[in-house]
Amino acid sequence: MPTAAIEALLLFAAVITAALLFVAHWITPNQAVVLTTLLLLLLLGLSWRNFNQGRHPCFFFMGMLLLLQGGRLLTYCLGSEPDPLRVRVQTGLPFDLSRHDQGTALLCVALSGLCIYAICRLNYRPIAVLNTTSAMQYLPYLYLLFYMSVPVQIFKNYSYYQFAQGHGGYMYFWVSHGEFAATVPLWVRLISLITLPSFVGIFILETRRRYLYLATTCYFVSSLLILLMGSRIGTLALIVALWYAAGIKSGKKTRTLAVVVLACVLFAIAGLFQALREDSDVTAYAVDPLKFVTLSGNSLDVTLVVIKYKEIFSAYAGSYMWNELTAGFSPHDLEHYFRGRELGHDVSVLLNPGAFEQGVGTAGSYIAEAYMIGGVAGVVVISFLIGLALHLLYRFSRTPLSLFMVLMVLPEFINMPRGDLLDWLSVLARTLLLLTVLTLGWKVYSVLLWLQQAPRPSQPWTAERLPGTR
Repeated sequence: MPTAAIEALLLFAAVITAALLFVAHWITPNQAVVLTTLLLLLLLGLSWRNFNQGRHPCFFFMGMLLLLQGGRLLTYCLGSEPDPLRVRVQTGLPFDLSRHDQGTALLCVALSGLCIYAICRLNYRPIAVLNTTSAMQYLPYLYLLFYMSVPVQIFKNYSYYQFAQGHGGYMYFWVSHGEFAATVPLWVRLISLITLPSFVGIFILETRRRYLYLATTCYFVSSLLILLMGSRIGTLALIVALWYAAGIKSGKKTRTLAVVVLACVLFAIAGLFQALREDSDVTAYAVDPLKFVTLSGNSLDVTLVVIKYKEIFSAYAGSYMWNELTAGFSPHDLEHYFRGRELGHDVSVLLNPGAFEQGVGTAGSYIAEAYMIGGVAGVVVISFLIGLALHLLYRFSRTPLSLFMVLMVLPEFINMPRGDLLDWLSVLARTLLLLTVLTLGWKVYSVLLWLQQAPRPSQPWTAERLPGTR
């Protein structure tokens, strides 16, 4: 039997054994917390070792699963969090769930991570280093689009930042995205949509380091004002996706120290901008990184609440999934809230409707959504499908065009432990639309380039030299 199959069977046997011991009351909920944390850490380590030092979307997914669903579990093991399974987000009176619900939540987290890893592990075959030779002709066109759109994006972000400063910061951006969008003309918003895909294309194709560093610096500088507003998760997920693309391009072994440094930098950036968003002490998250990890793990509360009140949310399962298909085109701000639009919003309203009206809410959880659809069996089936999707993302990273599509949707998969199941489909549809526009632009650019380089006669045509004239 292959090593991968034996490894997967042993891990499943361990989870099932622990679940039976929990049911038999031989394991307490807090002991189950420790076992779940150890499993998540083990899956992260195995993803690093077995996937060519983390060169696989599964590795990044396991890291985010550990942080966003298991953050409080981890800090409990480190002695910083006394009650990891107590629901405290969005409510002034934290409360505990029953032992059965707590065990179900931990089982769902463990099974989801294991099912995703098992599918990727059983189907893993290393891919070749990316060859960009056939696509290098597009590089000048991408540079033209990028450097023409960057000033427009800076103007848009500056307009948003100014509006946010006068209306309560990021909180108002989350409440009424439409008013933010109305502060800039439509053509500015349309042109700024080109910046990200053109930059991603440059990052994939460019091999000259100084030009790559310059383009990367320009892009993230143009995004700085959005970060200062407190909207950080999209940028951080993009950085992780670009790190994945860099590994696919180079094929070189990644130094463990470099990964640790990158993780520390991302933690520091995330903590800094979270502090700015919440108007709290800027140094709090840097001095106490365990506090940041604990707060990042608050998405577990969404899983816990949905497990406890499954019958309330399951009636809107179809509505949630349908509205997720529009998330890439129309942001779900609180101004246009209605019940059944987004699971995270409904959880916030259930826990604290007053705070939600003031703009305080929570994100989602794919585990909660999967449990809402089909219970523990739904979590297992959907996790297998997510694992298959991550495997396909890896296999599609073999060519420049397919890697471009992977990088555009990978941040949505990375964010899934605090996001929704089908947001990536909406982003995929938006990316295909943008790619169609870029392709039409390429046709026009090619014609203009051909006209510029077309041979011209050495002497101008005159009436005497024209064919058929006398």
